[in-house]
Amino acid sequence: MTDRHTRTWRMLAVIAGMVASTSALAAGGDGLERLPADTRPIHYAISVTPDPARDTFAARGTLDFEVLQPTREVVLNADGLDVGSARIEGGVRARVRYDRVRQRVILGFAASLKKGTHRIALTWTGGISRNVEGLYKVDYPTPSGETKQMLFTHLCCIATARKFAPLWDQPDLKATFAIDLTTTGAVGAVSNMPVSRREALPGGRTRVSFAPTPKMSSYLLFFSVGEFDRITRQAGSTELGMMLQRGKAEKGRFALDASADALSYYNDYFGIPYPLPKLDSVVMPGAGNFGAMENWGAIFYFEPYIAIDPVFSTERDRQVVYEIVLHEVAHQWFGNLVTMRWWDDLWLNEGFASWMASKTENHFHPEWQPWLLAADSRGRAFQLDARKTTHPIVRQVHTLEEAELAFDEITYEKGSQVIRMLEAWVGEEAFRTAIRAHVRDHAYDNAVTADLWRALDAASDLPVTQIARDFTEQGGVPLIDVVSTHCAPGSGTTQVTLRQDRFGLDVPSRKPQLWHVPVTASVMGSGRITRQIVHGPAPAVMEVAGCGPVKVNVGETAYFRTRYDPASLAALKQRFAELPAADQLGLLDDSYGLAEGGYLPFADYLDLARRVGATSDPLVLLRKINNARSLDRLYTGLPGQTRFRAFVRAEFAPHLARIGWSARPGEPANTGVLRDALIELLSETDDTATIAEARRRFHGAAADPALLPGAVRKAVLMAVGAGADATVFTELADLAAKSRDSGERRLYLLALANANDPAIVARALELAPTDAVPAQIFTTLLVTIAERHPAQVFDFVTERFDALTPKFGSYERSGLVSMIAEKGADAALADRLAAFVAARIGAPGKESAARARSLILHRDEVRRTGLSQVDTWLAGVKTQ
Repeated sequence: MTDRHTRTWRMLAVIAGMVASTSALAAGGDGLERLPADTRPIHYAISVTPDPARDTFAARGTLDFEVLQPTREVVLNADGLDVGSARIEGGVRARVRYDRVRQRVILGFAASLKKGTHRIALTWTGGISRNVEGLYKVDYPTPSGETKQMLFTHLCCIATARKFAPLWDQPDLKATFAIDLTTTGAVGAVSNMPVSRREALPGGRTRVSFAPTPKMSSYLLFFSVGEFDRITRQAGSTELGMMLQRGKAEKGRFALDASADALSYYNDYFGIPYPLPKLDSVVMPGAGNFGAMENWGAIFYFEPYIAIDPVFSTERDRQVVYEIVLHEVAHQWFGNLVTMRWWDDLWLNEGFASWMASKTENHFHPEWQPWLLAADSRGRAFQLDARKTTHPIVRQVHTLEEAELAFDEITYEKGSQVIRMLEAWVGEEAFRTAIRAHVRDHAYDNAVTADLWRALDAASDLPVTQIARDFTEQGGVPLIDVVSTHCAPGSGTTQVTLRQDRFGLDVPSRKPQLWHVPVTASVMGSGRITRQIVHGPAPAVMEVAGCGPVKVNVGETAYFRTRYDPASLAALKQRFAELPAADQLGLLDDSYGLAEGGYLPFADYLDLARRVGATSDPLVLLRKINNARSLDRLYTGLPGQTRFRAFVRAEFAPHLARIGWSARPGEPANTGVLRDALIELLSETDDTATIAEARRRFHGAAADPALLPGAVRKAVLMAVGAGADATVFTELADLAAKSRDSGERRLYLLALANANDPAIVARALELAPTDAVPAQIFTTLLVTIAERHPAQVFDFVTERFDALTPKFGSYERSGLVSMIAEKGADAALADRLAAFVAARIGAPGKESAARARSLILHRDEVRRTGLSQVDTWLAGVKTQ
């Protein structure tokens, strides 16, 4: 299967934070205001007794805190909690009142609390959710056919820890935590730190106490209760644990080994050993709307992003699991040990972890070519960053919606690419020196972006801060224009004239803007790279050693698009096959992006894409496949789609025939990724031979399991789903219902979501809100269907919005319709989205709707102006 169902795990991970109560905004409150600065926490001791049968929990605790200025009130965050009693030291009872809109509980005292340390004893109750927020529960099937239940907390990231306990719920108000849980039955319990004590209680209950945590932000607190199996391995002085549903632990062995790789690499890279005695990976059965959460010492994962099952796991699954593990373990330093001071600097957590994951993956598995895979992420960042709704990497966050929308491709992917660009500019050693100093100076504390720039300036002789600030404090995508290249006879040097402009996909995003852009250039085959800062629209000349075609942004390590003059582009096209894969991919991606933006005719891209063939790197061919899929979806409903699909089938079917449906000994690792992508593309474009072969394998596997090996099982099911008729729909739905494995059930449901036929799509939509679909993947299913049928899904959700609302998390209520609509390319859908959000959602959905509308209108423009160019080109190809 292609990256389509897994590539957005980073962005979807933020729904963990997005599920904060946007209802507060709808009620006129903010919900993200900082607490009064007169107190700060020191230590929490919390005892919890869950009652899953009643969907409630009871808790008691003591809060040690410091009074910085005398006050008669202690203001804490609390959302949906009821405080039973609150007493300050000496037994003095506090007056308890609530500000529900601002998600606060205010403890008032008759006399002022003096400066110094104090302790409050509290009792409170709260609810156990079915959505992934606060303390929640999940049902899952077992091999015996019995349905069981687990409890988890999800306190990340924004305004969610307050659903579990009254506390200072800000990333800059760190404290230590000591947790104990009272459980019943034969269940296990896990939290951030190791178990310090187990105590048998009357009635078959057990109290499990955990050692105190290091000083950390409230959103990193975690515990879970359930029937787990745990496998372990040692990594230096740290015990690594992998905890999955009973009977499944060995499916986490690959991820456990990936954790060991990450820990060994990061201990060395950061120069500070991982500071906790253990690092568990705790896996929830089934799937949700994100991949993982970096709780310190107890990383949470959804099963599809951690378990490797030989029955249906692909090579890409292995890559995704490895990448996610590296990302989350990187957070143990960048995010947990050193935390952003406020949500303005979220990218310090997420952009860095994304970059570190790719860097580490490249160290251990260069055969996967993670930097080529990351180029796809850069393209998605360009898409968002080149529109009027963009924002800086570092953006001021005042409201919940602003915070929620900061979890996006700009924070994760652009952030990662900017870090890579800076490392390439200053060099690996100087960059690592700066990172080590930054982590050492801010350990167990908080930092802002400027702290990192100071460390980089101190470690490098090259200017860093100006470049860094340009790329992080303003939105937008630089465009480097190659005005001309000229090599004077006998000079041995090529003069490259460059100019800095701005790449935009709408009028506002083309407003002139300046960056100090670190540009590299090299004559093909010379092996010598010239580096220069390009700033502003005035022509700048680079003297590049050698004569011949010149490639700008060598290795594609910098964050900008490149537009070549016709002569320079023609020279690169002529020798395209000689370029390294990274430069081929960059040239292909820039050409497609520039054509979408109207900077180049689509013929330039299509002529270049035809040079990608059998000898090309699989990931370069994968980019060509993804672009073909994007064009096909733009053609939806247009008469030209028939001819375009015929071209796609003629262009790509020979590649599938060449590599075959089964893995061959010794084939490159990414050939499996390519195979899955080809099967999916061809089935989506109605290739009857591909759909027939997929059905043959699907129906014949019971008699001959070799027809459906794990490496191709997902792609076959997606192809069967794409071509599903009523009979096949029923078969897939029955298999999902009967499956006793949550991962396998999810796979069948995703196959249903891949249907070509709108009538089958309608049946899939009717199935989605029923008990046949686990609650945790309900919205994932809707968004997956919307990738190809956005208007149909939009109609389904908006017509039944009130009935479906209980199935949504609180963020999803405000953002889901935008997530669905943004897959579309029809201006009418953009208008309908705006009208629905204005009438039914209001302020909490305003910005997400504006983003979606911007993307839809851009696609609509490409449909109206760009596809006619593709039609003309196709007509010429037909006559050749």
